[in-house]
Amino acid sequence: MDKNTNSKLITSYLPRGTGAPLIKLLKDETGICTGNVKNCRGTGSSAHKLNASDYDSWIEVDVLDVVVDADRAEEVFNFIYEKAGIHEGNHGFIVQSNLIGATNFSLPNLPEEEI
Repeated sequence: MDKNTNSKLITSYLPRGTGAPLIKLLKDETGICTGNVKNCRGTGSSAHKLNASDYDSWIEVDVLDVVVDADRAEEVFNFIYEKAGIHEGNHGFIVQSNLIGATNFSLPNLPEEEI
């Protein structure tokens, strides 16, 4: 296996249902096919929550993780930022971090499936 020691992890927290379509856009428009999406739920802990009943409403989000070579990280970060509408506010947030290493992989060229 090929280990890449110059990789970045881009993690986006997005409105529920927007992660999978973004994976398709990443593949179609940038050729990136190293993304994973999972659904999570939680609640915030802001100062506006004054008592226990304020924590009853859960928010579900998609968490999109993408591993990319460091030389493409800024391009992919900006792509996700724009396409997910994060710049519009209340559409999630995005972070980027260094990875100690990542294993390169590729997918076979198979027919497209609908999401």
